[in-house]
Amino acid sequence: MSDPVHETEEMPEAIAPGRLAAFSDGVIAIAATLLILEVKPPTAEEEVWPALRHEWPALAVYAVSFLVIGIAWIHHHNMFHQVRRVDRGLLFLNLGMLATLAYLPLPTATLGNHLTGHDAVPAAVFYSASVMVTAVWFTLLWNHLYARPHLLHPGAREFAREARRRSLVGPVSYLLAGLLAFVSPVGSLALNAVIILYFIAGRRSPAARVQGPALVSASGSEEDTEAVSPRAGGGERSAERT
Repeated sequence: MSDPVHETEEMPEAIAPGRLAAFSDGVIAIAATLLILEVKPPTAEEEVWPALRHEWPALAVYAVSFLVIGIAWIHHHNMFHQVRRVDRGLLFLNLGMLATLAYLPLPTATLGNHLTGHDAVPAAVFYSASVMVTAVWFTLLWNHLYARPHLLHPGAREFAREARRRSLVGPVSYLLAGLLAFVSPVGSLALNAVIILYFIAGRRSPAARVQGPALVSASGSEEDTEAVSPRAGGGERSAERT
């Protein structure tokens, strides 16, 4: 006899993991594109290099925010390699994460406009808090998946547990960046950049991931499931045939 709770939560006919991932890709791509709109290009009356130097705060915040969205997309992509079913809770948690990413152009523009002004501190706090909330969503997503192993592929629950634990690194790190903003707004932005670069540096090459499903925590760490997941061998053979 099937579990009525699982039948109520799962929505295989309404939305599949592939559809949810595709929708997420679109929202994330739009959010990344909107970031550049607040960077003002030199006008015909302005000298190019002095005008671009004047825009360095907006360019710097844009670069950090683009990396934030980019690494979030990579984490999300690898997370959904482990998902075989979508329930209502996962759907709404994913929507919350997308809403935060789509919102990121606002704190990006705010900090870009105020980084060198008298309101730099509240702007930097606002920015770090926004990025921290983005990282919190990944902890909530991993927690949801770990608590509902029927949503995961076989052998993935233990990795979800570890990913949930490691995902706490993101929110804590961005919290520290927000506290640093009270001392140095520019230093706070620099710490946000260092955190993202740390996540990127801790990743393997993309080519290594096609051989099997992998779990990536919001803290940027990656675990290969080839050793424990029965799907890993099949994924590798599929990649070879492709």
